[in-house]
Amino acid sequence: DCIKYYGITLGTTATTFSPLDPVPRWQMALFLTRMAVPAGATLPSGADQGFTDISGKSAEIQTAINQIKQLGISIGKTATTYAPDQDVTREEMALFIERLLKVSTTGPGGNEELVTGYVALKEIKSLDTDHNFTDLTGITLAESITAIASLWNLGVAVGTVGTLYEPQKSMNRSMMATFMANALDHTNARPAGFVLQASKYRTASELLTFSITDRTADFSPVVGTPVDTFY
Repeated sequence: DCIKYYGITLGTTATTFSPLDPVPRWQMALFLTRMAVPAGATLPSGADQGFTDISGKSAEIQTAINQIKQLGISIGKTATTYAPDQDVTREEMALFIERLLKVSTTGPGGNEELVTGYVALKEIKSLDTDHNFTDLTGITLAESITAIASLWNLGVAVGTVGTLYEPQKSMNRSMMATFMANALDHTNARPAGFVLQASKYRTASELLTFSITDRTADFSPVVGTPVDTFY
């Protein structure tokens, strides 16, 4: 429901989502670019990024694939191949979401940390390296383990059964929706209309903050909405 509300998915038909279907990489590119907009990321031009195996796809799909390469969300299978028809693995999903969060705008309550090498610039991530998964030892890419741990600590990544993450298993559409909805919680994505959120709803003496947003039907910010405040 969340990713349909934000226009990230249209469903497999008007009335079906097909939650157990795998997610091909061409479809994932569309989901990621559609998620980037409400998450506060700026979509680049979509100019050709040198992938030689996407020419058979629609212009919309090719643009999305090129855009996620420009954003640094995907580097492709090789320098010149994207493998659009391969299914997204759970390891790849963690990398995609972690990289997208780093170029998104942090929202109220979102967790952010300093960008490596900077003293002021921050990005959405967790620096905690702990996790409860017992099957990550076979992963050869250190960035993947960091991404999975970061997303687990952010409350974004969930396992499959017990303490298993199953990094090489194909990502299904149900889990894809879960990861994306959880990730949106850290971004500046907010629903259409006027919304007031409190940092706490039961408090005695703690510091209390409010976040107020006003968004158009396409979730773009409305500037200058007057708000009456009261004690």
